[in-house]
This record gives sequence, structure tokens and C-alpha cells, in this order.
Amino acid sequence: MEYEPILPIRTIVFQILFLMVAIVIEAGILRQRLRLGFQTSVQYALVTNLATVVAGWIVFLVVEPLASASIREQIISYVLFDNLLVSGWTTRTGFLLFVCAIFVFFLAFFIKAKGLEFMLRADDTWKFLAPRNKKPVSRDDRYAKARGGASLTQASIPNFTDTVIQANAASFSVILLLLLLRAVAEEWTL
Repeated sequence: MEYEPILPIRTIVFQILFLMVAIVIEAGILRQRLRLGFQTSVQYALVTNLATVVAGWIVFLVVEPLASASIREQIISYVLFDNLLVSGWTTRTGFLLFVCAIFVFFLAFFIKAKGLEFMLRADDTWKFLAPRNKKPVSRDDRYAKARGGASLTQASIPNFTDTVIQANAASFSVILLLLLLRAVAEEWTL
């Protein structure tokens, strides 16, 4: 039996839409929170989101053949034909979907955080992310900090991590909202 090739145009279009939405949202948050320039924040958001999408598709293409027949059928039906087969769902399927969503969120966060950190270090911008204290630090505090070994790099990590998780959560939330609006719009047109 020979299969005809299928080009999922709708999936490609929505992937591009979601990618553009994520880039805009994350670039705005990076610009505001990390005090990066407009063009720089857009470039960082673009590169990290493209890396995340590529990694996501690689993971999908590796994991999909390993899934059970029922889950594989649901995945292919949704990705290629935009048709979610809810009728065959069990509690196990819903749980797996939830676990996959959490896994995807944290995998995307990890890829974006490491990619952004790599780019900031390559541009020598990482050292400028350290929080700037407005009050003068006493001699005893400086001594304690020096003995503790906290460097500028270590001081900048909490703000950086918070920024990346906020950007990732905001883009995921807006994309989820767009998916829900699309589902509602499809129901209204029926």
C-alpha cells in the first residue's frame, strides 16, 4: 500500500503565526525586564524561539513512532488534519496530554534560557544584567560578599531566570488563548 504525501499547510501557517506571536511577546518582556535594545531583544527572541521550534519538532518526530497506536492516531489526526479525536479519550490519554504540556513548557523554558544565556555571554552583555544597588554597600557587606564568592554572574541569575520564565509563560498563555479562540470560532461557523 502506497501513501500519498501530505503537506499540512494549516499546521505550517499556525506554527508561523504562533512563532510570530511568541517572538513579539517575549521580545517585549526581554526589552523591558533586561533593558536590552529593541532590535537586540527581537533577535534574541527570534533565535531562541526558532531553536525551541526546531527542538520541538525533532522531539515530536522521535517520540511519535514510539507512541501507542491510539495515541499516534490522535497525534497525526490533530497535527495533519487539525481534528482532535476526543471520542476515544480515556483518563490516561488526558493525563498524558497534561504531562506532555508541562514537559513542553519546561523544555521550552530550558532551551530559551540556555540559548539566551549563550547569546548574552557571546555578546558580553551578561555582566550588565547584575542588579544595581542604589544604596552604597558597607565595607563589612562587601567583605562578606567577597568571602561568600557571589560574583556579578551569580547575582544576575535570579532576574534573568524570572524574565525568561515570565516571557515563556506569557507567550504560552497567549498561544493557548489563540487556540481556544480558534476552537470557539470553528464551533460558531458550523
